[in-house]
Amino acid sequence: MSSIVLAGLSWHTPDNNTLFSELDLTFGLRRTGLVGRNGTGKTTLLRLIAGEMTPASGAINTPETLGFLRQNPEQNTRDTLADLFGVRDQLAILARADAGIATADEIADADWTQETRLDTALTDVGLCGLPHDIPLGSLSGGQRTRAGLAALMFSAPDALLLDEPTNHLDQPGQRF
Repeated sequence: MSSIVLAGLSWHTPDNNTLFSELDLTFGLRRTGLVGRNGTGKTTLLRLIAGEMTPASGAINTPETLGFLRQNPEQNTRDTLADLFGVRDQLAILARADAGIATADEIADADWTQETRLDTALTDVGLCGLPHDIPLGSLSGGQRTRAGLAALMFSAPDALLLDEPTNHLDQPGQRF
């Protein structure tokens, strides 16, 4: 399945105000934007699609893998870029191989393209040259947002949900 399909979707706030009722939508293989004032349910809808919340009624069918960039990404600021991308262990193996101390099993299982793919993903969002062991806490909010987007694209989900992806970005950062 490559589309996101909402059928008869309803949701209400904890104080029982209906946000939407019997919503039917299909998002296909294209970029789609949700536009509306604050408080109209855009983030709630994305959280429902991502499976973070349960609808009051209706069904949500999604592709097998979804990437979700939240409005304010929850990142452990002590984690590094390698942690964010989930490649810390693989990069450590490559470093041991480079130093000549990796085991034969590590060398056989190593993804020799990992570091290049990571650098490409970072370059694609304007973060060229950042060390992979840099703590996320030392990056600006905009850099963390761009790194989070790069990490999502790196994982190659079937669909991306982006909630306010330009938050924290300066004008040059919004171009990426």
